[in-house]
Amino acid sequence: MINLLIQLCFKRRQLIWVIAALLTAYGYFCWVNMTVEAYPEIGDVTTVVTTQVPGLAAEEVEQQITIPLERALRNTPGLVTIRSSSTFALSLITLVFKDGTEDYFANQRVLERIGTVTLPPGITPGLGPVSGPGGEILRYTLESDSRNLMELSEIQRWIVVPALKEVSGVVDVTNFGGFTKEFQLEVDPVKLAQFGLTLQDVISAINANSVNAGGGRVVRGEKGY
Repeated sequence: MINLLIQLCFKRRQLIWVIAALLTAYGYFCWVNMTVEAYPEIGDVTTVVTTQVPGLAAEEVEQQITIPLERALRNTPGLVTIRSSSTFALSLITLVFKDGTEDYFANQRVLERIGTVTLPPGITPGLGPVSGPGGEILRYTLESDSRNLMELSEIQRWIVVPALKEVSGVVDVTNFGGFTKEFQLEVDPVKLAQFGLTLQDVISAINANSVNAGGGRVVRGEKGY
């Protein structure tokens, strides 16, 4: 068979040269149009369901959040593997789908299953961003001799992060550290008792007066303000 092939190559030299030229041209075309990625999508199609449950212990998170979600998600179309982790105030469920499954299709199916689960009031599961296997690829710090950590945190949240998210290819930016402005209210139980109030009354009053609303319009005669 090899001898016949060699003889054919010598007898049909012009044909062999034409085939070689076509293969060379096709190879050059593929090389020029080949997509090159720094972090190619070689990992599994994965969706992460994250649920924050402030104040609940790991066992309660597992019983009230993780297990009900797992039961609803196990029959998701295309699902291969499901893993979960329950820690203090946090539930993480990782779902791995078959190769070839479209990321946004998988997320849509997961959201549909989550919508069928009844969870404690105020608890809303969320999906992680659609990202590749490279994961976290860059860390940076903000440092200043004239600004404190709270000011640097404000710059990070309102200037740096929005600018980075506009860069093509950036999926998400996660903030670590820094100070966040907060208001702490210390309640005196004795004075509450003197005025006949409870702690819940104070919480309700704060919630009722901590609402942002849009501007309105006041009309007086023919004038409007």
